[in-house]
Amino acid sequence: MTKYNQSFKQEVIAFFLQNGKNCSLTRQQFQLKASTLRRWISQYNYNGINSLAVLGKKQKYSPEFKLTVIQAVKKGQFSAESACLHFGIANSEVISQWLQSFEKQGINGLFPKPKGRPAMKPKYPKMPPPPKTEEERLRYRILELEAENAYPKKVAGTQPSKNAEKVAIMKMLRVNFSLEILLHLTGLKRCSFFYHLQLKIDKNVAIRQEIVEIYRKNDGNYGYRRITLALRKMFGAINHKRVQAIMQQLDLKGKCKQRKYRSYKGEVGKIAENLLRQDFHTNAPNEKLVTDITEFKCAEGKLYLSPIKDLFNGEIIAYDLARSPNFEQIMRMMKQSVAKLPQGASPILHSDQGWQYQMAGYQAILKQNGIVQSMSRKGNCLDNSAMESFFGRLKTECYFGKRFETFEQLEQTIIHKYIHYYNHERIQVRLKGLSPVQYRTQSLN
Repeated sequence: MTKYNQSFKQEVIAFFLQNGKNCSLTRQQFQLKASTLRRWISQYNYNGINSLAVLGKKQKYSPEFKLTVIQAVKKGQFSAESACLHFGIANSEVISQWLQSFEKQGINGLFPKPKGRPAMKPKYPKMPPPPKTEEERLRYRILELEAENAYPKKVAGTQPSKNAEKVAIMKMLRVNFSLEILLHLTGLKRCSFFYHLQLKIDKNVAIRQEIVEIYRKNDGNYGYRRITLALRKMFGAINHKRVQAIMQQLDLKGKCKQRKYRSYKGEVGKIAENLLRQDFHTNAPNEKLVTDITEFKCAEGKLYLSPIKDLFNGEIIAYDLARSPNFEQIMRMMKQSVAKLPQGASPILHSDQGWQYQMAGYQAILKQNGIVQSMSRKGNCLDNSAMESFFGRLKTECYFGKRFETFEQLEQTIIHKYIHYYNHERIQVRLKGLSPVQYRTQSLN
């Protein structure tokens, strides 16, 4: 803002009065803003020629004075500009700033703000001088006892055997107790304390905590690749090697099942041709489906699972559980899958050469619903490896190494729960970090 001295202001007012109080002419003569001229005229009319004086230093106003001005404005006694004239304030913008501060912070906003940078280090209590009297000795002993009492509370749930852990606890207690007392209490040397205090902060603390949380939430089923995908949703870009290194430090390993390769090719085309020929890729839902049967054991006997998997996104679109591998189980599963197929769909349904898939009733329901049958070569599990991989993943992540007493426990706790988790929550690398249902929904949109 341009600074004008008192003599210049008086010259402007004199010209204004001599020329019939013509504001436009006065502004043109002295090249002033209309608001500036109006303010000088108002000051002159309110308090005379002395109100045009320029103060040498910036005015300071007490919080009480600011509150008086604000109350007068808020009650409607004055506008901001008339309050400037009445209370002798140079600019109405000052009152506007007071009003904003008062609205946001109340009376605290009217107090002057501390100048300069905030203190870099907190103020710690100093060590009291060596006790000379019995009273001082007792007072020093009280400080030691208070520190001894506070130290175990901070240690609760931890075992501060390492110096770094002791320093972390001392840092919290140092606000209330002198360093000498804490050094005596922990048995640390002064140089050791300051050495650990100056070490760089671990940048992986937040990431490490999230890795452990994701790993435990998924029962140890996620390796570093899928944990990396989950972390990218929270932290943005993060390198998989960094995640792998942290997991190695924490000794976290994703569950993995080794599979043996079988080279026997078997025969082709006895019941149906092998249409897939190990080409498990497809660009749309309901084009290529695979199915198979696997068994689970519990104390009451065996339970058999028969699912159908869509190769587009790996989603389990239908499944059935039975206590014996009978044909009725296959028919129930087929009815579920047929009900979900869109009108006009004609998918390939691939299976192994199990007896269920060679039944005339099975082939009939496929034909009635426009489903094309495909079968693996005899003895070649690789032809249906897309389905076998799901079974291996299911058993590795929630079945192997556990004991189940009842069919109900096996059905509810493992099968139903896991298939829902697999379809809706379990992210996959090949699906760009999405679950099968999320990927299908995104592709349709």
